[in-house]
Amino acid sequence: MNALDGLHHLTAITGEAAANLDFYTRVLGLRLVKKTVNQDDLSAYHLFYADAVGSPGTDVTFFDWRHLPRARVGAGLVTEVGLRVRDGGDPAGVLARWKTWLEGQGVACGPVTPAAEAGDYPSLPFTDPEGLPLRLVAEPEGEATFYPWKAAPLSPESAVVGLSEVTLTVFEPEATAVFLENVLGFRKTGLLRYETGAGGPGARLRLAASPEPGFAGAGGVHHVAWKVKDREELEAWKAHLRRFGVGSSGPVDRHYFESLYFRIPGGILFELATEGPGFTADGEPAEHLGESLALPPFLEKSRAQIEAGLRPLPKPKYQE
Repeated sequence: MNALDGLHHLTAITGEAAANLDFYTRVLGLRLVKKTVNQDDLSAYHLFYADAVGSPGTDVTFFDWRHLPRARVGAGLVTEVGLRVRDGGDPAGVLARWKTWLEGQGVACGPVTPAAEAGDYPSLPFTDPEGLPLRLVAEPEGEATFYPWKAAPLSPESAVVGLSEVTLTVFEPEATAVFLENVLGFRKTGLLRYETGAGGPGARLRLAASPEPGFAGAGGVHHVAWKVKDREELEAWKAHLRRFGVGSSGPVDRHYFESLYFRIPGGILFELATEGPGFTADGEPAEHLGESLALPPFLEKSRAQIEAGLRPLPKPKYQE
């Protein structure tokens, strides 16, 4: 089996879509690259925030489920999301400027955390308005190509440019670790730390333990997705998982990418998602991504009904 090629996207839940949109576009400076609906619940928005071109590995997405209570942190959930910022050769300075900006927007932040050991990077913990734990991770640019969005609140050089890592909280980290290594091909890099693919930024996860079960409500994570190349790889992973007795959804066409879903030991929902065809697959021009409600072709016949069931959302500030 080919190794999973790092993080593809992270999908969380919001109960306050308008405030969510303002925070992720104006405060964090991400681009709304797709305003669509949850294909399994057409009454709910599915909002995709990413870099300027919607690159796989940069997406933080949200289901708009306003009827759910707030999430409860605990086992069975992704409990922290790391977001990449470039360190500009001065990671402490970059994070200090982010801390000043965030606190000026009323966002409570923890202290800047220095690099504690090999393979770690300085970081800044905070939460979004609904309590989703986030962390800015200041990483050297290296050989990665970044596409910062023009609305970056500080500067393009210190913009949020993608996903760095996720933390999975489970009852029994040892059982989850065995599955990650033996079935999914992750490599151990430290105490309860793992990576996949080429490793490093954008391909890492951490495990944490909790005796208390979590609840994936508003401000919580619904699932985490990892990159594969194409449909052929999805089919190979389906067969591979079956050999280990792991059931999956089989390939699901999401129009912007194809997906396969399964749960790992500990209960967390994993998705494998293809790199393409991307966010212009519905005909929305790249220069106008996220400006109107986009629907894949198979939902266009229901557009009037779908739009009638959605709350209007304000435009991101950069669209005004």
